[in-house]
Amino acid sequence: MRILLVNHEFTITGASTVLLRLAAHLQARGHSLTVLPANPEDGPIKAAYEALGIGIATGAALSAFDIAIANGIGTTQAVIDIAGRVPTIWFLHEAEVGLRILLKNPALGQAFGIAAAVVYQTAYQAEIYRSFTYALPPRKFHIIPNGLPPLPESLPAVRPKARPLRLVQVGSVEPRKRGGDLIRAVAAAGLDMECVLCGRVYELDEAARRLAEAEPSRFILTGEVPPETALAWIKSADISALVSESESQPVSVMEAARFGRPLLLSDLGIYRGIFTHGQSALMAPVGHVALLAANLALLAGNPGLRAQLGQAAAQAVRGFTAARFFLQFEAVIAGLAA
Repeated sequence: MRILLVNHEFTITGASTVLLRLAAHLQARGHSLTVLPANPEDGPIKAAYEALGIGIATGAALSAFDIAIANGIGTTQAVIDIAGRVPTIWFLHEAEVGLRILLKNPALGQAFGIAAAVVYQTAYQAEIYRSFTYALPPRKFHIIPNGLPPLPESLPAVRPKARPLRLVQVGSVEPRKRGGDLIRAVAAAGLDMECVLCGRVYELDEAARRLAEAEPSRFILTGEVPPETALAWIKSADISALVSESESQPVSVMEAARFGRPLLLSDLGIYRGIFTHGQSALMAPVGHVALLAANLALLAGNPGLRAQLGQAAAQAVRGFTAARFFLQFEAVIAGLAA
């Protein structure tokens, strides 16, 4: 099939990485692919598509394609523009963030009706978008959890640990990810611990920035790194965190769980049915820095608890394989082509 991929960005994020992996799989299966960026800003993911021999278009004759896959809430307008002319799968990676965008711009909600199919990662996403979808046929909605590819044979080296413990959060440094809360929690806990924020730096609040600048050996901002390097940082961690205010199904958390790392998470609805507070993770309400600090102190002082939570987290993600993800996504594509 001739497939048009509408990509929301070329920066390295979980969503852009998942689409890239899907593209590589579909290409290996014999499909012809072209990427149409909704945001033309260059980034490392663009080079990855080019390395696969997948063309990057600045415009596209839609009649040349059998199907389109639009990636994320950032492609909503593209879904509205093209879905009437080529069957389009809207692959939504956002939860509360996407809902807020649609509530501010209700006309964008028509994309649910125009898309030929909508793919979520979790049932929680289906719930929060329900006000836009309740009158639409259920058969157009699909829940396909993210899948983890096999681990690479080797990973690049990262900075050796210089303190007894290392805490790592992988994700862009911007307000939604709340990396500043993690910095404040580490400082408040008074622990001899490295705090690594691994991802492109967009914005860090002033108070957290001052703390990080005052102790650069303790608070490490790596900037944007390739996925293999991010994976190496996760593997190097004693504790893995993601304290965002909103997620859909973050790949970095699943990768940390696969390594058996204890998880420090925000208490978000998207984790229901996967991770449970006190059993396979420690969770805190969004923005509750004091409880984050207490959870960190508990993990730092209890190696047995770290091991127990890490083992439970690894068990929780055992079924989330790339093979299953690809099989389910290809079934959606085949259903539209029938």
